[in-house]
Amino acid sequence: MSAQGSAEGVVVAIDGPSGSGKSSTAKGVATARGLWYLDTGAMYRAMTWWMQHHRIDVDDAAAVAEAAGRPDITMGTDPAAPTVHVDGRDVAREIRTQEVTAKVSAVSAVPAVRERLVDEQRGTIAQARRRAGGIVVEGRDITTIVAPDASVKIYLTASAEARAHRRSGEVQGSDVAAIQADLARRDLLDSSREDSPLTQTAEALELETTGLGLDEVVAIVVALIDRAVAAAEQAESSAAI
Repeated sequence: MSAQGSAEGVVVAIDGPSGSGKSSTAKGVATARGLWYLDTGAMYRAMTWWMQHHRIDVDDAAAVAEAAGRPDITMGTDPAAPTVHVDGRDVAREIRTQEVTAKVSAVSAVPAVRERLVDEQRGTIAQARRRAGGIVVEGRDITTIVAPDASVKIYLTASAEARAHRRSGEVQGSDVAAIQADLARRDLLDSSREDSPLTQTAEALELETTGLGLDEVVAIVVALIDRAVAAAEQAESSAAI
């Protein structure tokens, strides 16, 4: 039996700070197990991009909250080619600019934004459970808020230096020291916000990725999925006796 066939309804929740390898790991795991993939961070970036594009003051929480229901954000869930559309426009590149990166934590901290996007994220998870056998979801509050009943919970982390070097590899000519400082700033904002802060739940396995290659990390998570699925099947069999 394939992992997908035996893992109907599985939800893999991956949290962690920026640069810890969440996206690469989540996409790799989803591909390996034929599951949907959802990058919740991209949803907050899309919201931030829309606010900036429409000249909403992103430092004005009241203004952001008032406009939070207006953009139409559509996420593709294919791990091989995830897409992000806002009001029908492909913004996959625009949401990765430094301008968006600098303000996404501020927009993400607005309760009205989180309430709307968490509701949509839970809707996608519910669809995946019914239609795709499951999903891998990555972000900062997946194990604690979005999917606290996830089958597998991972808190992915890495050293500050490793995270900065990974991010610098994504941007040609970037300054590693500046990126590390910016990551520290975002970590503080994300972990100290009142609504759904970045935190590690006691139920989540901490996976330190500094000295590991992507294939190794993916293999570890896939093994955890297989273990969780086997335990669920055994529990179902015992209950049926």
